[in-house]
Amino acid sequence: MSKFNQLQQAVYDLLPKGAERPRPASEFRTLLDIDKRALSVVINDLIVKHHIPIGSSRNDPTGYYLIETVEELQNAVRPLSRQANAELKRVDTLLQIDLTEFWAKEKADA
Repeated sequence: MSKFNQLQQAVYDLLPKGAERPRPASEFRTLLDIDKRALSVVINDLIVKHHIPIGSSRNDPTGYYLIETVEELQNAVRPLSRQANAELKRVDTLLQIDLTEFWAKEKADA
């Protein structure tokens, strides 16, 4: 029995080794006839559930790849860490907003 489902295996099989030539998300979507969200879920499952070292490049050339080196790992984690920190800052800020005060001010300004 394979550890991956059919779609996970298909995505895994298309992942190039190393960051030099990452495979663009558009190629996965075209070759496997899946949408952006489904690809994201599969990539996440491969990383989180199956511990597959998949990196992504947000700079040209963009795409996904199998991480081979510590440098590639660091380059893959850096933007994720920044994104997570920005999201946490957004959550913290939202939780600090006094809704009663905000809407009272909005009503007064109207």
